[in-house]
Amino acid sequence: MKKVLLIVAALIIAANVSAQNTEKLLKSIKKAQENVVDKPSTSSYIKLGDAYFSAYQQLRGDFQVGWNVNEVGLFGGGSNIVSQEEVVKGGIPFLLVHYPTKDLYYNAAGLVESIIVTEKLIEGNLLTEARDAYVKAAELDAKQSKYKDLYKKLISLRDVFVNDAFSYYALSDLANAADYFENSLPCSENPVVGAIDTMIVYYTGVAYNDAGNFAKAKTYFQRCVDLGYMENGDIPAALADILKKEGDIEGAKSCLNAAFQQFPSNQAILVSLINLYLETKDDPTKVLELLHAAQANEPDNASLIYAEGNVYLNLKDYEKAIEFYQKSYDTDNSYFYGIYAVGNTYFELAVQAQTEIDLLDISDIKGYEALTAKMDEYLQKSIEPFEKAFEISDNEDVKTNVALALKQIFFRYREKNPEYAEKYKQYDEYVASKQ
Repeated sequence: MKKVLLIVAALIIAANVSAQNTEKLLKSIKKAQENVVDKPSTSSYIKLGDAYFSAYQQLRGDFQVGWNVNEVGLFGGGSNIVSQEEVVKGGIPFLLVHYPTKDLYYNAAGLVESIIVTEKLIEGNLLTEARDAYVKAAELDAKQSKYKDLYKKLISLRDVFVNDAFSYYALSDLANAADYFENSLPCSENPVVGAIDTMIVYYTGVAYNDAGNFAKAKTYFQRCVDLGYMENGDIPAALADILKKEGDIEGAKSCLNAAFQQFPSNQAILVSLINLYLETKDDPTKVLELLHAAQANEPDNASLIYAEGNVYLNLKDYEKAIEFYQKSYDTDNSYFYGIYAVGNTYFELAVQAQTEIDLLDISDIKGYEALTAKMDEYLQKSIEPFEKAFEISDNEDVKTNVALALKQIFFRYREKNPEYAEKYKQYDEYVASKQ
């Protein structure tokens, strides 16, 4: 009982300290607001922005994402805990520790994943109020005498917005993540800083898209495209997907076709184009026309030949797909994706044959024998290209995937051939070394 009473007493003290601090912060903000009303100037607006920003920073404290419990404790994080509980956010478990003005979320590794300010000190958002005050200060600074100081303040404020956006995103609070990303942008784009943070424009679009606010996502993806920030074609592919959802099929086609001209080997664009042509019952070979035009400009570009293989693969013309994957490797022997795709296509055909075997009637002996022979043929054909890909690839993911496939193949035939038994051991050991 004594221990419980001590904890309760500690919580009462923490609550009282919090209340006193809140009152002090509110007085500081009120005074700065009154000064702006009495004498609106660059200096008074800077002080108002400082009052808002300082209040937010005090509510948040000095804790940092990535700290462990001991590091948090060194900065007073063990003396004023209100309570703690286990929660699940977006399917991920967290230990949530409540403080008077903020929440800390610890991940499974025991590190702070997110810091969320919970104290509602004013009607609006302290950060946006601070930003607006600094921007107003800049507007009134005709001689730009305070620009250097304002630049530092706005950059610091932008970083806090972005860090908080990531905190919300880690908790799958996508709407708040998008809002904080979006509100960081005016910090960079005002005349004092004069920069467009294209990556944050992109993150804003991604967060809104993930949150299901496609109208907002469309705005920011389109802005990225207008600014020439394409993420190797992924952004126009995402934009086209939204246009398609809105029923603007021609707009989606136009967006994808334009992107394809710039990024002909981007798989997201390629697949989206093919699917769009198939869904609208247009001729998907129009994509091949685009590819052939690109190939005419760069006949030795192995990735463009590889992309043509992808088109045929999506059209389920496996023979043609293998032909162009092989051609891409023959064009450039260092392009391991081509030879890997040859082996992987044969392997996937073997998997399909196995699936068909599983669906056969138990009495269908001839069907079983025919499909088993076909499966064995595909597996045997996959060995040489897979081994070549393993030999020349410098991509660890590709090498591991190849080793996994070869391990399965050689396990199947290990008792028929001593060499295969040895190779099974070789690839089994490689896979084990990567786990």
